[in-house]
Amino acid sequence: MDIIKKTVLDLKSLKIQGATNVRKKSLEALVKASLLSKFNNEKEFRQEFLKNAKKLFNARPTEPELRTSIRIVKKNISDKKLTVNEMKKIIESTVQEYEKNRGVAIEKMSKYGAELIKPNSTILTICHSSTVVSTLIKAKKKIAHVYCCETRPRFQGRITASELSKAGIKVTLIVDNAASTVLKKCDYFFSGADAFLADGDVINKIGTNQISILCKKYSTKHYVVLSTHKFEPSSFFGKDSPIEQRNSKEVLEKNIKGVEIINPAFDRTDSSLIEGIICEKGVFSPQLLAGNLYTELKLDKYEKNFLTL
Repeated sequence: MDIIKKTVLDLKSLKIQGATNVRKKSLEALVKASLLSKFNNEKEFRQEFLKNAKKLFNARPTEPELRTSIRIVKKNISDKKLTVNEMKKIIESTVQEYEKNRGVAIEKMSKYGAELIKPNSTILTICHSSTVVSTLIKAKKKIAHVYCCETRPRFQGRITASELSKAGIKVTLIVDNAASTVLKKCDYFFSGADAFLADGDVINKIGTNQISILCKKYSTKHYVVLSTHKFEPSSFFGKDSPIEQRNSKEVLEKNIKGVEIINPAFDRTDSSLIEGIICEKGVFSPQLLAGNLYTELKLDKYEKNFLTL
């Protein structure tokens, strides 16, 4: 099985999960497939690259960071005068530079997030976000306790709990339905995001929205830690961000006769519920960050289809 096909299967089956890993493994596959290409003709190589990129691009509907990174690679080999060998080198170096920059971005996010956490804080988290984990580890001297929702049905919260515990943070893993019980004790709710939309709303693991609603009741501040590469610019053009529906067997291996099962992977949290977005540029209100990105990306100069691969 070739590397692209295997990676796509792993993405769809959630063997690869978490926005950071989705992006990283997809780019690794794209580089490997490009370097192993047997095409010497520039046109044929480009066609193969685009075919592979599209497969990865469309493998997960709610992963704008993956799509952003692929667009960057594509843009860097857009010069028609490049030879195949030159394109291979550019693809490899672009991905290496991208990953280096993401490491710097995570360090900045962690710093900004850690600075706003007050001493002796109690925090609730959901799912597994490398940016949230990095932020909490950076602030561990100021954290008294972290509660991690187990995040059914794939239990990604166990990963978060394990990583925080190894870092020396006091952690309690809770069933998802216990969120309201512990939220009364929490100063903050920290979540990651799979997508950040043009209206400031956030798409994240299912359950995020209901916890965010409860945060208002208990005066708990909901902060979202994300890279600006998770901004979904197509949402500016009115494209709705899809909510991936997972296989019902993740919930129940053997169906109950006459009972329908729905298994959405994500939900959408309204910007009005979010205290702030922590990104590599600083800490912003959702609407302000969305507006800044709109201006930075010059979206007013583009047509709706400019984001297609």
